Amino acid sequence: MMGEPLLAVRNLSITLTRNGEHLPVLNDVSFEVAPGEVLGVVGESGAGKSVAGAAVIDLLVPPLHRTAGEISLRGDRLDLMKPRQMRHVRGKRVGFIFQDPMTSLNPVLSIGKQLTDTMRAHLKLGRAELNRRALNWVERVGLPNPERILKAAPHELSGGQRQRIVIALALCAEPEIVIADEPTTALDVSVQAQMLDLMRTLHKETGTAMVLITHDLGVVAKMADRVAVFYAGRVVETATAAALFAAPRHPYTAGLIGATPALDAQGNMQVVAIPGAMPGVGALPPGCAFHPRCPRAQADCQVIVPPLAPLEEGYAACLYPLPARSAQ
Repeated sequence: MMGEPLLAVRNLSITLTRNGEHLPVLNDVSFEVAPGEVLGVVGESGAGKSVAGAAVIDLLVPPLHRTAGEISLRGDRLDLMKPRQMRHVRGKRVGFIFQDPMTSLNPVLSIGKQLTDTMRAHLKLGRAELNRRALNWVERVGLPNPERILKAAPHELSGGQRQRIVIALALCAEPEIVIADEPTTALDVSVQAQMLDLMRTLHKETGTAMVLITHDLGVVAKMADRVAVFYAGRVVETATAAALFAAPRHPYTAGLIGATPALDAQGNMQVVAIPGAMPGVGALPPGCAFHPRCPRAQADCQVIVPPLAPLEEGYAACLYPLPARSAQ
């Protein structure tokens, strides 16, 4: 990556304590986000994507614990900050969009109160300017009759309307980066498309960097500049979105792409599922965690844990990576 990263996560490890045992959830995870970049974080459920996002802004809840690693935002070590310091980082420097909008919204406060309170906590603005910006943000996220929306309680809005407000809340304090954790999963398909268009538009307008956590490769293809693929608590591939979709190097990435529904030349829907299932926490096989499901696995894959190693167009943690795309 060119230049200094905005967000740098280095060798992050997280464990889950169960019956006195410390089980690895994330193991030696590293990734970067450049200023203004959208990093797509993908993988099956349970791969550790959401845990990594929560760890960035210290939202891990016991029995999850960070046991190793550094997290830096423009060189400031977030992992060393006290809770009081982190409260100033959340919202002001790092916005967060949750999968369930009701997780982010206070059910007893009006939408307007929540927007103005968020901005008041992080921006030095008078009441009139706070109210003006709150109205502006409701308009920017495409909600009609913004005056009515500002007076409404969350339960008076539809799921799609609430998620638009959550996006406004994540951006209204002008953060440097937003972490969006499955921001469209709970929405109807038609509303999902609207939400993605909205997020893409606001990203272009504000220049805010984004970590987009999703299991949906279609969302990644539309939104991301680069992609980090998670499997069983590790990053197994990183590349630009263009390179990754053109020629995935890790067999798991190829499997994810193959498992995405697509039409063949005859107009028939094609899906090629990855056999087996991802191992659960505390049940990792020896060697490469993907080897029981991998069509390219050899005997040494059952013994060696492959490091995330540089390739021609990115990085992959695989002893037998797929071939690079041929030069045109």
